Amino acid sequence: MQASNESSSPPALEIDALAFRYPGGFELHLPRLHLAKGEEMLLVGRSGCGKSTLLQLIAGLLDPSSGAIRVGGTAIHALHGAARDRFRGRSIGMVFQTFHLLHGFSARENVLIALLMGELPKRDADARAESLLRSLGIERLDAPAEELSVGQQQRVAIARALACRPTLVLADEPTASLDPENALNAVRVLRDACRDEGAALLVVSHDPSLESHFARRERLESLRAPESSSSAAAARAGGAA
Repeated sequence: MQASNESSSPPALEIDALAFRYPGGFELHLPRLHLAKGEEMLLVGRSGCGKSTLLQLIAGLLDPSSGAIRVGGTAIHALHGAARDRFRGRSIGMVFQTFHLLHGFSARENVLIALLMGELPKRDADARAESLLRSLGIERLDAPAEELSVGQQQRVAIARALACRPTLVLADEPTASLDPENALNAVRVLRDACRDEGAALLVVSHDPSLESHFARRERLESLRAPESSSSAAAARAGGAA
């Protein structure tokens, strides 16, 4: 029997023999990390162990010293300039701790800006933005982002991350700005939205309350290759987030 496209498609994320070093001495060595299409994972670790650095490497915002990162089968660091930016915009959604919504722009406009990276005609882009926002419980589509509640702002950020139907969504400490009740609700919304859109989800956090909500949980310290004593000292000194 012929294999389905689903089973033959490349993983959402493949990291092999990754190495990175900041000029100050912090080093990150990650032998292997794979995330299947549509899979979700929580990556936990203490502050300063390199979680945010890893997300920046995956998104192509930093370049590794060596090794390979592939998103949906594409080696992101083989792309340069505008080509990498276009690939990131279409294939990787990002949810930040502080949301980074554009103030002065409406909820709808914040999502439409993300859709500029796609190829949808304007009418279809408008429909996509409205559908996503309403599915996430946002009814005031034309309200300025800064007039929405914190929880609503995060839902707009999730809609923006999913706008172009990305292969992979990266979430960096997505509950850090929320109280415990809203934090757990936000994680549920994020997971449900990624599942509905077929996107793989990688959440990094040092919040232990999230661990029970993810079937796959990893500690970055356990995945990393052993460091030299000097590199470990630099990391403890706060060399990375």
